[in-house]
Formats: sequence, structure tokens, C-alpha cells
Amino acid sequence: MSLDNDTRRRVALMAGITAILGGYAAVIACASQFEKVPQHTSILSGQQWVDELREGHARRFKNKLGMSKHVFEKLLELLKKDGGLKDTWYVSAEEQLAIFLHFAHQVLPNRGLQEHFQHSRDTISK
Repeated sequence: MSLDNDTRRRVALMAGITAILGGYAAVIACASQFEKVPQHTSILSGQQWVDELREGHARRFKNKLGMSKHVFEKLLELLKKDGGLKDTWYVSAEEQLAIFLHFAHQVLPNRGLQEHFQHSRDTISK
């Protein structure tokens, strides 16, 4: 069976439209995989949580970080003075110490610390 030129053009046009729509659907499906949605959205930042602990009950502080407030203060002072611990752009020295102590005391994985302190994997790892 032989198709005339008009029918061939219609078939080619329909095939082109189908290919374009299929490509568009693939782009939409893939784009939704890369949509950036904030993951760490807690009301309290890590620093705010540390501040809350420091201002709160002494037993809660010890339960969360594994040491009393005055020992934490002394350790923080010592690490700043002799250990080179200092604030970074995003994380205070105090919060850095709290992250480490919370990890050591609670044995939380990196993901748990990310959620708790509202920082990225890289920030927690540093």
C-alpha cells in the first residue's frame, strides 16, 4: 500500500508531536526528582537548642551531652584556648562541642545529628 505525500506528512507530523510530548513528559518527570526542598526546617537551630540546654535544667543538660554544665564550660574554654577550637561562619565553637558530645553520648548517626542540629551532612562531618 502506497501513501500519498499528504498522508506521509500527517504521519510524520503526528510522530513528531508524539516524540515532543514524550520528551516533555520525561523532562517533567526528571525535573521533579531534582526539585530543591529544604530538609532541615525545625523551629530551633542547633545553636538555639544548645542555648536552651544551657539555660535549662542541669539534669537535662547532662542527659543530652553527658557532662555537667560547668564541665562543659571549662572544656569549651580549654579547647578554645589550647585546642584551636573557634567559631566558623555557620557553627559556633560551643555548638561544635555540643554536636561532638551529643554524638559521643547518644551515639547518633550523622543523619540524626543533621536533623537535630539543622545542618548539612558536610557541616556535621567537619
